[in-house]
Amino acid sequence: MEPFKVMGDLYNALFTVQKSNPEVLVDYVVWNHIKTSLPKDYLLPDPAFIDAFSNAFLSE
Repeated sequence: MEPFKVMGDLYNALFTVQKSNPEVLVDYVVWNHIKTSLPKDYLLPDPAFIDAFSNAFLSE
C-alpha cells in the first residue's frame, strides 16, 4: 500500500521558520504521528536549545 501524501505545509507550525513549499509532499501517517507525539508548544529547532547554545558562545 502506498503512503498517503499531503503538502508538507500542513506541518509548518512545528518549525520556528515557516516557509511554504507546496511542492513538498510528506507521508500523512508519519507526520501526524510526529505531530501528535510532540508537546503542544514544541518547535524545531527548540528555542530553549537555541538560546542556551547561543549564550554558550556569547559568553566565551
